[in-house]
Amino acid sequence: MKIKDYVTLGNLLGGFGAMVALIHHQFDLACWLLFVAYAFDVADGPVARLTKQFDTFGGHFDTVCDFVTNSVTSSLMVYYVYYYTAQTPWWFAFAVAAFPISTGTIRQARGSDRPLSYPCYWLGVPRPVSAFFIVALLQSQLAHWMTIPGWQGGLALGMCSALIVGVSMAHLSTFPFVNHVQRRWMGALRFGKAWFLVGTPISAVVGWVVWDYPKLFFDWLLFSMCAYLFVSWTQIPKTDWVRIRRYLNGGPIILPLVHRSSTWRPTSAIPAFDPVLPDPAGSTPTSGA
Repeated sequence: MKIKDYVTLGNLLGGFGAMVALIHHQFDLACWLLFVAYAFDVADGPVARLTKQFDTFGGHFDTVCDFVTNSVTSSLMVYYVYYYTAQTPWWFAFAVAAFPISTGTIRQARGSDRPLSYPCYWLGVPRPVSAFFIVALLQSQLAHWMTIPGWQGGLALGMCSALIVGVSMAHLSTFPFVNHVQRRWMGALRFGKAWFLVGTPISAVVGWVVWDYPKLFFDWLLFSMCAYLFVSWTQIPKTDWVRIRRYLNGGPIILPLVHRSSTWRPTSAIPAFDPVLPDPAGSTPTSGA
């Protein structure tokens, strides 16, 4: 175990702490501990680069810790809210809560067989995004409405369940999602990145200190995750869509237009509808990010 591996271990222990908090019926604490775990998950990469400690063990260890924190813990959170807060039958709570851990486990196994990424993109929804979305959803007003008797509560329950199942199943898709690795941030994505990185801590401070409404943070997070899941695809150049599809069909990896080594610029506000550009002459396969 190297220094960066102990930082990664903080990710796992944060997720475990969230599980313990649920046992003691401290749901809000469990949610915050999940973000503590994510802070360690983000920090292990810079620590590895700073200490120049790289090995295959660290990569596998990080993946397993991500799985436990994001898939196992989020499923337990779903079960807790459905069974204890919404007071649904245990079998219904179990059925919905089974999706994040089941699809997360399948994604874990698939990742051991074939990379789940393409340069600058994830293929399928990454587990941290799914966990953030689920936690924010469970803290939202929509989840609170599940406790209302009658058709209103039933409608809220159905909507929450559909969203949880949907984002979980998206783990198994090959739909590309934007990631930060070796990417040039342009246009709406640059604004979205600033929106998330700057707005998220501000929402936490304003909600907690100014308005005495800590859940403002989760409302902000839910909005941000919805934008990422349902809108960010419009910023993927159509050429990159084509190259990713070819790769999935057995073709080579060709660096995307948004790669930091590219000079491409979008010609419209929605690059997903821009014309497809020809592959560069003499392009050769390259390693994924």
